[in-house]
Amino acid sequence: MASHFQLTTLQQELITQVQHNCDISDANHAGNYTLCIYLLKMREYYRWIHALDFSDNFDSESMSSWLRDKEEIWDQVIDEPYKTIINDSVEFDIFDNRGINAHLHDQQLFYHAGIGRSTIQHFFVAERVHSYTSQNTQITVTGKEYARDLTAPPAMSTQTEIVVRQESLKRMCWERYQEWHWSKLDNPMGTALAYYPFDDSIPDALQLMVEAEQNTLIQHEIGEMKITSEFGEQWSAMMLGLLGSKAELMARAVRDNLADSLSTLPFLIQQQNPACLHFYFANLTYMRKELFPSAISAFQKWSQTGDLTPLTSLSQPATQHWRKTVISILEISQQKKQDSASKIVALVDQSKY
Repeated sequence: MASHFQLTTLQQELITQVQHNCDISDANHAGNYTLCIYLLKMREYYRWIHALDFSDNFDSESMSSWLRDKEEIWDQVIDEPYKTIINDSVEFDIFDNRGINAHLHDQQLFYHAGIGRSTIQHFFVAERVHSYTSQNTQITVTGKEYARDLTAPPAMSTQTEIVVRQESLKRMCWERYQEWHWSKLDNPMGTALAYYPFDDSIPDALQLMVEAEQNTLIQHEIGEMKITSEFGEQWSAMMLGLLGSKAELMARAVRDNLADSLSTLPFLIQQQNPACLHFYFANLTYMRKELFPSAISAFQKWSQTGDLTPLTSLSQPATQHWRKTVISILEISQQKKQDSASKIVALVDQSKY
């Protein structure tokens, strides 16, 4: 993979260690995807490993050979424990993000380990683009990635830190552009993309999108952190009991709507960036739109008239509504009854706003 700077032997050793842990995680969890999703993720993973441009075509034979080799590696490591991280003769626990990054500060690299959805461990090492502190929160933006696993979310957060992965965000923007380009429908996604110079230069357009959209991601993570601060570990414990159910999907949608009502929507309204507003609503999942019709209505009124008032007046009452819904979901889960999942589904069905 091409590098923005020449990697030292020390850096390469770190990358090899982290990629090994990534392979262990993928070996244990890649099989959880449906075949279609798995193959799509492997195509994207292949593109990343071989540093292919978004517009480059795949060689099917080469990819098939690589896929077999990767699955063989997974078979070899699936039963191995995760390895501690050793850098410059100093040994670290794999989840000691703060200690490892303090050690890596002069090496221009950033390390992150965390637990994602379905308690899946994620690891990556990337070029550190910039890092700053805002409201007691450390925010780090990364660039080129040197080690990663199959799933690479564009943003993540802990109780004290937010990480935005520009490379993953750029890939997401490209996928949205590609999906829209096939149909060229007159919809919010098409409107959002029209603000960027895709006809002149796809790379330039994607970079501009990344620079704008990373701020939206940060605001969503800030909202998530506020929810975690308010409700502690109760929510995570509850979600473990709902894995794979409709109740899980609905509860996640409720939480996302609360996070965005708290932080993302007020930020987007304040910024008055039409491209970001259109892109935000274009990316809402079906479930979130079904549960939040007032937001869709307010967005449509703004799209038609340019008047932000319906959106501006939405955030505060929506925050109160979704917080109340979260509390009600937690109350049901705390009863620890066998029909908790079905009760949560019924509750959320009745809690549209």
